[in-house]
Amino acid sequence: MIGKLWNFSLSNITPIALLASVAMLGGAYGFEYIAGLNPCDLCWPQRYAHMAVIIFASFGLYIRKTHKVKWLRFKLMTTFSYFISTGYSGYHAGVEQKWWEGPDSCTLQVNEALQSFESFLNELKTVALVRCDEIPWDLFGISMAGYNFIISLILSIMLCLSFKLGTEK
Repeated sequence: MIGKLWNFSLSNITPIALLASVAMLGGAYGFEYIAGLNPCDLCWPQRYAHMAVIIFASFGLYIRKTHKVKWLRFKLMTTFSYFISTGYSGYHAGVEQKWWEGPDSCTLQVNEALQSFESFLNELKTVALVRCDEIPWDLFGISMAGYNFIISLILSIMLCLSFKLGTEK
């Protein structure tokens, strides 16, 4: 049963990747517009990567039967977009977990050299309202960026395997 599910998944990895990106992007916009959780500066590149997956996978699936070389190019661009999503979401999850420091544009840096309250207020004006190093929502201790990383990594690997094994026609 698991073998059949694995073979089915590899045989249909591009439509699965497309649907996964639609679901993750829809979830991100749902959290933003319904739950009021605005994206930080590190969230946007992850969204752009999923937008690229949706575009490349859609075009690829549209021409899959008629243009084999173009189909493979679009599938390759879909895979590359998932690797970009994996990288950005992994970096973002690491910033949230405080494994490494995030960009100055979305993390609050305490500068001990500040001498006055006015200097502190001026410094605060350069910081984004939504911080990248805080987790606004999690499930089982995993943030949205963490789930994006896990899903994107799995789909990146499966897309690469489908190239190697030639399972998707």
